[in-house]
Parts: sequence; C-alpha cells; structure tokens
Amino acid sequence: MPFYRKPIWAWLYLLLILCVAVALLCSWLQQNRLDTDLTSLLPAEEQNIQAQQLAKVRMNQRMNRDMVVLLSSDSPDKTLAAAHMLQKKWQDSGVFEAVTGKIEPDVTALRANIQRLRLAVVSENSWRHIMNQPREAFARQAQALVNPFAERSVLPAEQDWLGLGNIVIHQASQDGPVFYNIQTGWLNIDDGDTTWVLLRARLPEKAGLINVPDGLLALIDDTQAILAQQKVQVLMAGGAIFAAENKSIGERESQYMSILGMGLTFLLLLLLFRSLRILYLLLPLVVGVLFGMAATVALCGHIHILTLVVGTSLMGVLLDFPLHWLASGVIQQQWQRWQALHMASKAFLLSLIITLLGYAALLITPLPILQQTAIFSAAALISAFLFSLLCLPVFFTTTQARIHPRALRAMLVLGNMIIRCRQVMVQKRWPLLLVLLLLAGGLFRLDTHDDIRQWVNLSPEWLAQAQKISVLTQTMPAGQYFVLQADNDDELLTKSHALGQSLQTLVAQKQLTGFQSLDQWITPLSIQKQRQQDIGHLLANADNWQDLTRLGIPEHSIQDYLSGLQQQPVQTISQSLDNDLATAWQDLYLGKMANGQVAALVSLSGVSHVAALQKLADNNNGIYFVNDLQALNQLFTHARNQAIALKATSYLLAIVLLAYVFGWRKGWLLLAVPVLSSLFCLAIFAYAGWPLSLFAIFGLFLVTAIGMDYAIYVSISQMAVAERLAGVLLAATTTMISFAILGFSVTPAIASFGRSVAFGVFFSMILALALLPGANNKGV
Repeated sequence: MPFYRKPIWAWLYLLLILCVAVALLCSWLQQNRLDTDLTSLLPAEEQNIQAQQLAKVRMNQRMNRDMVVLLSSDSPDKTLAAAHMLQKKWQDSGVFEAVTGKIEPDVTALRANIQRLRLAVVSENSWRHIMNQPREAFARQAQALVNPFAERSVLPAEQDWLGLGNIVIHQASQDGPVFYNIQTGWLNIDDGDTTWVLLRARLPEKAGLINVPDGLLALIDDTQAILAQQKVQVLMAGGAIFAAENKSIGERESQYMSILGMGLTFLLLLLLFRSLRILYLLLPLVVGVLFGMAATVALCGHIHILTLVVGTSLMGVLLDFPLHWLASGVIQQQWQRWQALHMASKAFLLSLIITLLGYAALLITPLPILQQTAIFSAAALISAFLFSLLCLPVFFTTTQARIHPRALRAMLVLGNMIIRCRQVMVQKRWPLLLVLLLLAGGLFRLDTHDDIRQWVNLSPEWLAQAQKISVLTQTMPAGQYFVLQADNDDELLTKSHALGQSLQTLVAQKQLTGFQSLDQWITPLSIQKQRQQDIGHLLANADNWQDLTRLGIPEHSIQDYLSGLQQQPVQTISQSLDNDLATAWQDLYLGKMANGQVAALVSLSGVSHVAALQKLADNNNGIYFVNDLQALNQLFTHARNQAIALKATSYLLAIVLLAYVFGWRKGWLLLAVPVLSSLFCLAIFAYAGWPLSLFAIFGLFLVTAIGMDYAIYVSISQMAVAERLAGVLLAATTTMISFAILGFSVTPAIASFGRSVAFGVFFSMILALALLPGANNKGV
C-alpha cells in the first residue's frame, strides 16, 4: 500500500497545516509582514565606496520623504486661507514629521547665525567686489540710512556696515524663482499673472518609499476635494505619492484579482461538473497560499505586495494535479480513485521536480522580488500537491458526476482539430514553414530593453503635476549626481568649485538646468583666513568709510565692527550647515568616511545629456559620477541574461530527467512543448510591442513547468485519450483564467508576468494535445 493511502500521514499533515497557520498568525500579529516598499523590486546594488552608498541614501530621502505643494487661486486672500488650512490639516494628521508653510523666523537666532557666517558663506565674487571697491560698499550703507525705501538688513546697522547680512540672506535663498514674501510670511513663486504659495512637508524618517504611511493617500484625496470645492488650484509632488498609490492599487488588485480568478475558475468547474463537490478543490488552494506566505515570511522576514498578487494567481497551477486526477473520474463509468491518483501523481511528480529546479535557480538571481516569488510558488506547489495526495481523496470517494456531454463533445472536436493540424503540417510542410517564419520574425523584433518604468505604475496625473512643479521651481531632481571625496574639507570644496565651473558650462549649453553643491554655500578655511587679512587692510584706511562719518557715525563704531569681523572664527563645513539658513545644503555633506576622507555629493537637475556629465568624472581623483537609472538598467540586463542562462540550464536538467524516464527520443519530444511554447510567447510579445521584462522571463519559468506537466501527462498511455484530453484542457483553462486576469493589471511588472504565462499556457496546451495519438470516443 502506498504511504499516501495511510490515514496517519493525512492526520500528521493536517496537524502541520494547523501549526503553520498559527505560527504565521502570531508572526503577523507581532509585526505587519506585508511589504509595500517599491525599492524591494530593485536588484541589490554593490557600491564601490562607502560615500556612494551614503549618497544614494541621502538622494532617496530627498526624493521620497519630502513633498512639495503649490497653491494658487483668483484671490490672494483665498490662496493664503487655503494654505493655512492645508498646513494645519496636514500637521494635525500625524502623517508628517513637519509641514513648513508660513515662516515666522526667530529674529535673535537668525541674526546670530548671520553674524557667525559673514566671512564663511559670502560668495567670492561678492567679497572681491567689496574689497576692490570698499568705499562703494560703505556708501551703500550710508544711503540706506537716509533712504526710507532702501532694502533693510536683518542686522542692526552698527553690526553690518559692509552690508554682508543681506548678501548672506540672498545666498541662502539661492536667487531662484522661490522668494520669501515679507508681508505675508509665505514662500511665493511668480508665474506670469499667477502667484503660487509654496509649502513643504516631510514624512517621518522611516517613511517614504520604504514604509508609506497608511493615511497618506486618503489625506491627499481629502485635501484635493476640499481645495476643489474652494476653487483653489493645487499641485503636489513627491516620491511617496507614487508609493502610496501603488500600495493602494496592489492591495486592491490582490483582492479583486484573487476573487475574480477564483470565482470564474469555480464557476466554470461547476458548470462543467454539475456538482458542488468540486468546491473541495478550494482546500489545496488555501493550503498552498498559506504555506507560500509562511515560507516567504520565514525566509525573507516579510512578503511583498506584488509577490502576494502573483502568488494568489497561482490557483490555476495549484489545480493542475487535482484536475488531472479527476479528469478520468468524470469520463469513466467506474472510477478507481486510488488507481487514478497513482497514475496522475507519477506524471505530476516528475514535472514538479523540474518546476522546483527552475525555482531553485531563481534564488541566485539578484532580484529580491523574484526570489520571494520563487519561494512562495515552490512552497505553494509542494504543499498543495501533498494535500491533494494525502487529504483530497477523502472527499472524492466517487466523483458522482460526469462532465457535461456538450463540453465533452467540444473537447473531442478540439482535440481532433489540433491533431489534424499537426498531420497537415507534417505532410504538406509549408504551413509548418510559415509558422516558423512568423516565429523567427517575432523573435527578431523582440524588445529586450529593461527599464524601471516597466516595473511600476506611474500615474500620468501625478507625473504631470511633478513636471509642472519642476518647471515652476526650476528644480527637476535627476537620478544622476556626483560624489566627491577628499582628504579634508578645503580640498573637498576646491574639487566642488572646479566641478561647478564645468557644470556651469553645461548649464549655459542647456545640457543641464542646474546643480547644487557645497561650494555654493561655504568657502574653504584658507579663503576665510584670507578674508580676515582683507579686513585688516580695510582697517588701515579710514578714507573707506568717510560717507558714514559724514552722517555722524562715530569712527570707533565702524572700527569696532571691522575688528569684530576680523576676529570672526572660521567655520568648518559642519558648523556652517548647523542652522536653518543652510537647509538646502545640509543633505549634501556626507561627513567623514571610514577611510578617513570626507565626502559630499553634487545634485543635478534637468539632465538632458548624460554623456557630457560622464566625461567630468575622475575616479582616480575622487570625483565619481553616479547614474542610478543607468546602473539599474544595467543590473536589469544582467539579471535578465542570468535568468535566460538559468532557464537554459533548467532545460538541460529537464532533458536529462526526461531521457532517464522516457528515453532520449521521447524526452526531446516532450521538452519541445515548453521550449516552443516559450518561443511562441516571445513572438507574441514582439508582435504586440510589449517589452520583454524580467517578470515576463520569470513567467516563462512557470510556462516551462506547466508545459512539461502537460506534455508528461498526455504521454500516460494507461489513460484513455479522452481522459488525457479532458485533464489538459481543464487544467489549462483554469490556469489561463487566473493569469489572463493578471495581464490587465495596471502595474506593468504584474501585467507582463500574467501575459507571458497566459500565452505560454495556451501554446503549451496546443502543443501538448498535438502529441495525442487521436481524440475519439474511445474510453468514454
């Protein structure tokens, strides 16, 4: 008696299912194991230096934690009221760490910071202009004292006789389109006749793409609805918005695709079998999903939302073995469940081993999302197979139903049509040649370009808003930037300044819209010390401030000011960044690395010519150009090629197993089913204009397993032709239903996976049935 007929094994397996369910529930209650991090989709990168790793983290934080909001309306008062409402609503929501809108600066702290930074942050051009024409600088201050309409400094007059305070303020504002409205206290942007009010919001440190706050999307939708009622135009941009939307879509698709796939599958089976007993097939599905989730959480610590979407679509594959087994029961007059189970399990076990070999090969790919899906799928297939083998026969002592006669006739007609087509191709040859030409033409046109944009859904609405904000603020964050490394701060700033001059040339040539670097904010210590000496030269010539003394300003007041300025302590990069004025540059300084060197990054915006930027890199001199998008695409290409190599390896392993069981000649014939199915699927992708993404290739791994399963099943000579025909058609139909639904997903990676499997299964079904010796009423 086979082991699977002994009740003890069924009871032990049921106990194992209970233990796994309890363990998964306890683990989920302790911590939410559902991962919505879009970066989990990406391959792991190996950075050459520590500075590049830290730079990548900083750039991701900039783009993913921060959100920008612009408001405008036909009335300034209405716009300001809406801005007040939005700032309070978002701050009170608890979603954000901080929401910056109306600025109410601490004047005392602001003055102290300006005084501390006077020598350090004034640009070299401004400083040289003052030193070359000091009398003009003092004269401007004298005119400001008597002109009530002149621009006032934040500092008292006696603390700013050279006007350095205003220069520091302008330096901090970067002289961009965003300006501080001193009357309202808000940041504004003028766009022709429209004035926008700008707000910034920052998510908590652990938020962003990694952990999107649950209430973010609902808060955004509610805010947009309120502003629409008030007739206030709003623009929003931030990486977290895309992450929140994809999280919502993924969760929604996981639910409705699972329900729709399962509903259509069992509706079809109920119509065909005309018996509620067929609903027992839900049990191996539930067990498969349970073990798949448990294995993924146990090995990876979490399960990605896309893994869950793909995994729940496996229901058609999980039903393959039970349907192969039951197919004979709805055709034969006297059905022997154990005999049928024995024949079906031998064939399915071989295809299962080949499938698991393919999944095992995927574990060495650099893509965590593919590794997760491989773990989930393998665990689900094994557990569902064991449940069908050990427990399902208890519920099917007899099928108590025969397949609908019309359905059976349709199956036989289809089988005979396929076999006649095979005979025509073999006899006349030209139809076969035509098919091969179409196949070759498709493969020649195949697009194998990999791009991150093929992975996730990017809403056109949010993209349009982000692009408009980029134009208005003149900042278009790019996935390209420079990382600089030097022995000390002064050398770092010198490198940054030299690179900035080259970048400024590219800006003039419109190959770049702008850049941001530390040397735009802080000057080297050597220059600060030189400026102390410059002040000494000013002190030696009292003629420089004659315009002020004529107004009655005591000479000692000016001398005390200059002496204090001369004794101003120099500021290191870290010290100069430790204040609110330096907010725009704080993320650029990476600090001291493990090798003792200091590092910084230079951010770029509006990159249009990457090649020109690459030429500016000098790795030997500590100037590294980082192109995240290009690096990712290169990794995708590497991973795709690796996956193709693994697939070819799995074919070699498969032919060895098939030759051992069936002999070389039949082994090659059986292997031709999944191979040709994959090639036909690739041709469909080419003619449809769909790019061959990594997820499509992963789908072909599944096609290989399914095609092998069908080919092996139709080769069981002990079963009647009608039984084999019914088994393959039922299994293929249920599988195509679930994966065809995935093909309509708005997430490109999921849609690509679903299409590749759906078309692959269709061709596997056709090619496998073509191996049948004949489809007639024999055995019915």
